[in-house]
Amino acid sequence: DAPAPGEIEGIMAAPASQRWPAGLLALVGIALVVASTWWIARRTAPEAAVDGTTPAEVQLAVAEPGDTRPSLAVLPFADMSPDGDQEYFSDGITEEILNTLAKIRELKVAARTSAFAFKDQNLDMRAVGDSLGVSYLIEGSVRKSGDQLRITAQLIDAADGAHLWSESYDRTLSDVFTIQTEIAEAIAAELRVPLGLDDARDLVTPTGDVEAYDLYLAARGRMRERGESLPEAIRLFEAAIAHDSTWAPAWAGLAQVREIIGWYPEAWDVPPQARGDRASTFDALQEPAATAAQRALSLDPDNASAHVALGSVLRNRMEWERSETEFLRAIELDPESAEGHLQYAQLMMDVGRLNEGIHEAQRAVELDPGVSVSHKIVAAARLMGGQYEEALAELDRADPNRTGLGNLERWVDATAKLALGRYDELLTLPEIITVEIHQSEEVARTIQMIQTGNIDAIPESLMHPAILMKFGREDAAADLMLKQFRVDPLINIGLHWMPLFDPIREHPAYLTMMREANLEGVMPDRPVP
Repeated sequence: DAPAPGEIEGIMAAPASQRWPAGLLALVGIALVVASTWWIARRTAPEAAVDGTTPAEVQLAVAEPGDTRPSLAVLPFADMSPDGDQEYFSDGITEEILNTLAKIRELKVAARTSAFAFKDQNLDMRAVGDSLGVSYLIEGSVRKSGDQLRITAQLIDAADGAHLWSESYDRTLSDVFTIQTEIAEAIAAELRVPLGLDDARDLVTPTGDVEAYDLYLAARGRMRERGESLPEAIRLFEAAIAHDSTWAPAWAGLAQVREIIGWYPEAWDVPPQARGDRASTFDALQEPAATAAQRALSLDPDNASAHVALGSVLRNRMEWERSETEFLRAIELDPESAEGHLQYAQLMMDVGRLNEGIHEAQRAVELDPGVSVSHKIVAAARLMGGQYEEALAELDRADPNRTGLGNLERWVDATAKLALGRYDELLTLPEIITVEIHQSEEVARTIQMIQTGNIDAIPESLMHPAILMKFGREDAAADLMLKQFRVDPLINIGLHWMPLFDPIREHPAYLTMMREANLEGVMPDRPVP
């Protein structure tokens, strides 16, 4: 939707310190879009290692066995600006340098989330390197005052903490992209790896308008907050585009946030009384995301983020083949994008290619071990494939202390225990129709009904097809699955792959759902142990 008259002007007129409250980025999750296959998973805010996990617990190495490339992590640059109000900018610059280095195929770069787990941590560099599984670390600072910019960066050998290279760049803000390129060139030279490009300037996609860049960094920070911050992220991306309508990264960012917002009704700019059914409102919100992604790709066909955003929109529309084409192109352009692999994993799970889904989700875990949602997606794939115990074990890996059940964990945990008949262990229930339900007493009563076998009084908002199947109500289970699918198609698009539902695969309601999901005749592959 177009911004209201004067809205962009108001955003651009606001001081930078008002665009992004200082300090909030310390709490964010993963860098780009994390949107999972089901409504409940989509609404699970992506957790960084700072959420219940200490940096020392992030143990998975970035490099795969046999990968001899130099591995490094870019730690969050400190905000040294006079008023201390440029944290969104220093964090954004950190991510930009990380992304620039990640384009050098001869380097292995730790994902943002894992590196940002160490934000504001005064730790020994050797301990940080061991935790991230990298050989080198980059740290630095950013000082921004008006049009003046100082960026200091240094390369550290994680084995002994020795400083291998350092440089300070005192420039104007318009030189920010040149600085990023020079840092990447210097580090590649120090580590004796080729850039792999004909022109080092291909490492960045600059805009000639530094105000557009500033707005873009603020927008990305707001996007990571999710929820009610998403409309502001949209406005900031649109303001950046108003400054430079030919800059592909701003359009790609707008595509990402437009896709995400469909999963956050509290952020919809549509009065509840005007929404109609949720599925049609969601579909309408996807169209602007597709338009923005296509605009980004018209400006830069090799923008991997735009391909991921478009692939997600097409998946949400159940255009499976076109979606896969976009995800495969994104991964070809950026093979080490945890986000690309995670989104592709969810597509594989939607269409019943469960082994591939597990593989892609595990690849996302390898690339960004600080993101527990990747473990949860692996758990969900194992659940669909009938590996119920393995699904619960994967949840333990995601949250070994079980400090709290989020929407996705609740869904996997409850469904696996229902399938196993472990009713006495039910802690909660996956609310399918009403995604967030706060009637804890009603949930407790429902669990008691399951435990006693008295399921007839369970309210529909808490009824789960797995409950009906376990109690031999196959016709009711098939009918409920179709009904819930029609309310929110992507909630149940993977649920039915569970072996628990094999007895209803020829039921008319099930066949109708498969036809409407563009999956007629498809059977799942069962995960291998």
